[in-house]
Amino acid sequence: MQTKNIAIIASVVVGIAIVGVAAATQYYVQDPLDIYAVDSETVGVLLDSKRNILLVDTRTAEQYQSGHMFGASHDILDSQTLEKRVKTIQSRLPEVASSHYVVLVDDDGSQAKQMAQTMTEMGIQTFYLDGGMNSVSENIVSGTQTVIDSQELTERLANNDDLYLLDVREPSELLESKIDGAVNIPLAEIFKPNGMDQIPTDKPVVVICGSGNRATIATYALAQEGIDFQVLEGGMIAWNSNL
Repeated sequence: MQTKNIAIIASVVVGIAIVGVAAATQYYVQDPLDIYAVDSETVGVLLDSKRNILLVDTRTAEQYQSGHMFGASHDILDSQTLEKRVKTIQSRLPEVASSHYVVLVDDDGSQAKQMAQTMTEMGIQTFYLDGGMNSVSENIVSGTQTVIDSQELTERLANNDDLYLLDVREPSELLESKIDGAVNIPLAEIFKPNGMDQIPTDKPVVVICGSGNRATIATYALAQEGIDFQVLEGGMIAWNSNL
């Protein structure tokens, strides 16, 4: 009789446990997009070890300038821009597309999570910073403006400001038009070993391409070297129309 009672009690306990698990499951369902999450400590280790990681802050320019993770570039990735970036990386930087990981940063991880899924589905392995900048307390740096328009650049050149003009177009494109004094390092070269060796870290670097697309992608690499970058807004298209 005692053995029977023990068996009954055990069955009741197991039953209660099963009901408890089922009830808990109703209130917690793991988000399938969590597979794209990575914490700030992991990002820091990957950046320090010079692994194939591209860290991109997708918040507003003002938020980025007030404080961002060291090594992070800045890019506003709306749906149209995101697709353009992915296609450019895949066509012009196939080795980067197949070997690098992109980590997106926003305020709390919510929007970056969706963008990470979209970019991964398009063929570039992408993650997002879990908790966004709200989860970061170390290695935060401030920055200067991330873009410069043609009028401001014209004025700064006229004032002989100490700038480094970096044109990341192909050499043949510079035959059509270029800015005097610009140094040509094609986009693909930027991402190769030692590709940024001649780019200074002690002065602003204005990055130039046809429309601003390739220049922005180049900053993904420049930011990791602590280079003070500014993208020429609208690229040479805007510059030529301003002449």
